Amino acid sequence: MAATIPVTDTSTISIRLRCLALAALCFHAFFAMTGFGGQLKPEYGAMLALLLMLASGATPWRELAKQPAARLLAVSTLFVVVHAGYATQVFPSIGYSKQLSAAAELVRLGVFSCVIGWWLSLMPRAIPVLLGLMVAGLLIAIATRMPWADLPLIWSGQYRPKFGLPENLSGQLAALASWLSFCLLLVVWDARSRVRWRGALLAACLLGYAGSFSALLFSQSRGAWLAFVAMLPLTAVALGYARRRNRKTAMPWAPWAPLASVVALSLLLTLGANGIVAKRFAGAQELLPDIATTDEGTAETEAPLSKPAAKSAPTDPAPKPTDATNKAKEINNTAVSVRMELYDLGVERWQQRPLLGWGLRSTSALIAGSGLDLSGQRHAHLHSAYLDALVGMGAIGAVLFGLLFVLLLRELILAWRSGTVSDAGFWTLAGSIGIVLVANGFDSLLWRHAHARAPLEIIFGCCVAYGLIRRRRAAVD
Repeated sequence: MAATIPVTDTSTISIRLRCLALAALCFHAFFAMTGFGGQLKPEYGAMLALLLMLASGATPWRELAKQPAARLLAVSTLFVVVHAGYATQVFPSIGYSKQLSAAAELVRLGVFSCVIGWWLSLMPRAIPVLLGLMVAGLLIAIATRMPWADLPLIWSGQYRPKFGLPENLSGQLAALASWLSFCLLLVVWDARSRVRWRGALLAACLLGYAGSFSALLFSQSRGAWLAFVAMLPLTAVALGYARRRNRKTAMPWAPWAPLASVVALSLLLTLGANGIVAKRFAGAQELLPDIATTDEGTAETEAPLSKPAAKSAPTDPAPKPTDATNKAKEINNTAVSVRMELYDLGVERWQQRPLLGWGLRSTSALIAGSGLDLSGQRHAHLHSAYLDALVGMGAIGAVLFGLLFVLLLRELILAWRSGTVSDAGFWTLAGSIGIVLVANGFDSLLWRHAHARAPLEIIFGCCVAYGLIRRRRAAVD
């Protein structure tokens, strides 16, 4: 996914440290989307990589200090420390440590992205391996938690399985894994004779896509579906642009065969799961998620559907299709109206404190004290990460962290324009970021779940890595 770039000022980093760091990054990638917990948390790999970077001398810190994103991260860290004290004054019932711990998750996302990025800048060939490990980890987690005996009920949409994570989060991760599998398929196809075991890798990518796309359907997350579908037009434009760009080369990039395979596979799986799609968009009552709230004000996982009871002899005639449709529409309208009330509440509370907000940990308390009638449901977030950011940190904090993401994406764009990263590599990372951005517009996954941030630490780390490689090449030239 990247050309071989001469590395300067890093020759003192020993091979042993690099191997240990690679093992740590592989650990982080494999468990980034699994939710196993215990000793298998992905951040342990990133923490080990940070310790290894501390043992690498001053070179990493000098290089990262030249990165605009790293400098803005230092400013953002100072802001959240001060802002947590401000939020404690706004909500004295929520202690400083809780306010700071909620905001510190974003700081950790930035720090781990920089750490992973610096190590990957020394080992750019490991980037496709890490992305593949992310997909493999998710598929293994799903396989070990899948209620295989209930698979017919799952395909028909009568049972919504849980894979150890909230359904909406598992949907976002499955959409991300589907996109990565598709892009890796294109990368392997484009590599042609330069990759050993090319046929086996192509089959593995197709199998990974089939499993990830099935998990995306099983999650029944409409936001994740929309996020994945939103990337398809970009894919068509990217493929056409790449073909035109490489038309004069000896080996033009023409991945129409794998693209057709993925489209056909997606259509077959969607047709096979037409009951899921129909019921989800109809807003059937059994698919309406229930959000619970813990005593600390964070949302627990959505309650899974209970298994349907055994069929008994029918005593009453089946309801008319018209009645079932009207009932589904009524339930769907209720779900939409609840979210609209939460959006209105969020905008109203942000307007009361537009610059600094109320504190990231204060959102659930604002909802509980609003007196809104939410149809018997309890919500700990506003169903939009962006609205949660404005209410929690105000315009100042939201702009700071928004600029941080923009600077990371800027590194990727500049690396692509300079030829440091290939077309396939660019769209792999840009599409992944796009999926996360779209999905978080309809839910607040980024703030509440570590496994929503762990994949981003690798994706943003790749952006940092390509930025470092580009700067080293410019220094050599």
